[in-house]
Amino acid sequence: MKHSKTILLTFVFLFATVTSVLAQDKKTREEKRQEKFEETVQLIENLNFIFEADRAFPQGGASIDLTTNYGFLKIKKDSTAVGDLPFFGRAFSVDYGGSGGIEFSGKMEELEYSANKERKRISFSFKVKDDDYFQISFDFSYNGDASLNVISQNRSSIRYNGDISLPEEEKQ
Repeated sequence: MKHSKTILLTFVFLFATVTSVLAQDKKTREEKRQEKFEETVQLIENLNFIFEADRAFPQGGASIDLTTNYGFLKIKKDSTAVGDLPFFGRAFSVDYGGSGGIEFSGKMEELEYSANKERKRISFSFKVKDDDYFQISFDFSYNGDASLNVISQNRSSIRYNGDISLPEEEKQ
């Protein structure tokens, strides 16, 4: 009887210890998520980040891995956007002999930004006009993963997945 009480007390003590450790671990994970979310918000609010695409989702087609043909979209502090993204899909009206990709450099217009702190999601959109007129929409998760949707007047829409970071020249 005494032996079974000792075993029972040992199990109760171990259970309490494990529960306490797991609760602390969950709290530190949540703190890390919050910290990463705040870093992502800071990048976007400062209008100083680069999106690097690693997967494309053309309209009506299968996803395409971009590890060898990646693209980027750079947002600069002076409210300009520079994009060079591969394009897979239907083009309605493009220049003969063009690169085939989505390329633009111009001033961002109609900027919209919203952050959902509870869900740790951020939305950011703008329009830019160069040779074509583009509507750009970002959806960001807390850790900098991003989904980019590009709608063009002369091409079918396309979505890219990738992540954002500080531009290389800013990292040093």
